[in-house]
Amino acid sequence: MIAVSDWLPPLAAAMTFTSIGLSKAYGWRQDVVGGGGKPMLCRLKGRCPSWSKEFNFAFMMLLLGIGILNCWLFVSVLVRPHG
Repeated sequence: MIAVSDWLPPLAAAMTFTSIGLSKAYGWRQDVVGGGGKPMLCRLKGRCPSWSKEFNFAFMMLLLGIGILNCWLFVSVLVRPHG
């Protein structure tokens, strides 16, 4: 049986980073600008107005990359033979 400590951290990180990265991608597509004084969803989906467009894109890709990497780690723990 697989220990919870083996699969839970990668799954939690994968869900968190992928969902935030996807919300940023959705906000990027809708051209949502976040920042101080905005509602929470605008802050979550929106890009930072003080950062350049390229840096916002790189940050979004970093979040998605971390999420996908942890998803791969989660799957590798599940398919690894356990004794």
